[in-house]
Amino acid sequence: MGEHKAYLSGYPDGLFRPNQNITRAEAAAIFARILGYNADSNLLIGNKYTDVDDSHWAAWAIKLTSDKGLFVGYPDGSFKPDQNITRAEFSTAVFKFLKLVRGISEVQFSEFTFEDAKGHWAENYIEQLTRLGYISGYPDGTFKPENKILRSETVALMNRALERGPLYGAPQIFEDVTEKHWAFYDIAEGALDHRYRIDEDKREVLVEILEK
Repeated sequence: MGEHKAYLSGYPDGLFRPNQNITRAEAAAIFARILGYNADSNLLIGNKYTDVDDSHWAAWAIKLTSDKGLFVGYPDGSFKPDQNITRAEFSTAVFKFLKLVRGISEVQFSEFTFEDAKGHWAENYIEQLTRLGYISGYPDGTFKPENKILRSETVALMNRALERGPLYGAPQIFEDVTEKHWAFYDIAEGALDHRYRIDEDKREVLVEILEK
């Protein structure tokens, strides 16, 4: 038995939009929530980036994740909070998160699972997460590091890195995510405060949805 806290949510209209891309600001907010912070944490960003001030909805998260080394800005001093994050960028942030909370070490590889990631600036991060079993490529054997990552892909990757979920036995939460969706139980895992148990097949199974 155990409890897990939600680290993401849907939109005000009740939808999750699993096939929508995620922005750098939204990604920063996910990591910040997982680290135990929220918008009430009173983290002021000041003039750290030219395009983010304290009035931005995710300034607190961008401040925290930048200070923790999960995200960096661009050479021109900007953060580009509303730019969609790529699979390579998000994978890099996940690796740095694991380095921060679990102390995993960076490894330099000479052989790579994905040919289209070989030679990419994030090649070693991608390869290490692949070998850990946290990320996978596409059916055609590519990783597509410069593709924009989807919200559904984001939650699946985060759950693997956190070693939690998928949450089996969960009800449908979002109108646009039915049980037929490949990430249904992963999305439930990330969106619900819940109590769970581990069954005989070592799957995480919902026991109770906790009130926020």
